[in-house]
Amino acid sequence: MLKIKELSKSFPNHYGEDNILFNNLCLEVQKGQFICIIGSNGTGKSTLLNIISGLLKESSGEINLEDINLTSLPEHKRTSIISRVFQNPSLGTCPSMTVRENLSLALNKGKLINFKKCLRHKKESLEDLLKDISLDLKKFLDVKVKYLSGGQRQALSLIMASVANPKVLLLDEHTAALDPKTSDEIMDLTEKIVKEKNITTLMVTHNLSHALKYGSRLIMLHKGRIILDLNEEEKKQLTIENILEKFEYAV
Repeated sequence: MLKIKELSKSFPNHYGEDNILFNNLCLEVQKGQFICIIGSNGTGKSTLLNIISGLLKESSGEINLEDINLTSLPEHKRTSIISRVFQNPSLGTCPSMTVRENLSLALNKGKLINFKKCLRHKKESLEDLLKDISLDLKKFLDVKVKYLSGGQRQALSLIMASVANPKVLLLDEHTAALDPKTSDEIMDLTEKIVKEKNITTLMVTHNLSHALKYGSRLIMLHKGRIILDLNEEEKKQLTIENILEKFEYAV
């Protein structure tokens, strides 16, 4: 279980005063839950992921993951149990290295071995990681990532983020830079990975269709507060129009 208790975060404004974003935010996430997080710009969605990952320090509060107190762990130590995929595919891969080299690095994440030994993975085992992916990554094992399409790079980022079986997967608008068809393919791959590996997942998205179709829980943030929290069955009763009405109400 991921448990966020009385989380507060404030940022100084131009006048030296504090702008409060989160004020005693509480959230419990059960193991294996796939939560879609929606809300208007500036309402705290990405900031929440930044705090969970350790990129930002909370002003006060506590975050626990199972028996681990994340609040006391620096970002580099959280990376062994928390993976993240960003909107920009280049942030999750090394563009100057091949697909094979990127996958090998992900498979050896956290291990103190030299690069040559790191690459000693059989082609068949690497291809097995890429099976059933519509974007044909298997054909590009020895191609540098910078030559792949945005969708292929994002698919690779997803696989790399999940291959070490993290306890939590954070998805920060990871389909926003893709065309609609590729975006849907990446979401199908996301759902497949999350379900097969039973990874606790938090996904920030502005795509309301994806928010309704995918995931087992839907949360709406507004000015740092959770104003909507629906389980899978409740979410199925919603339409995009219903959500847009919530946005209008929250303004």
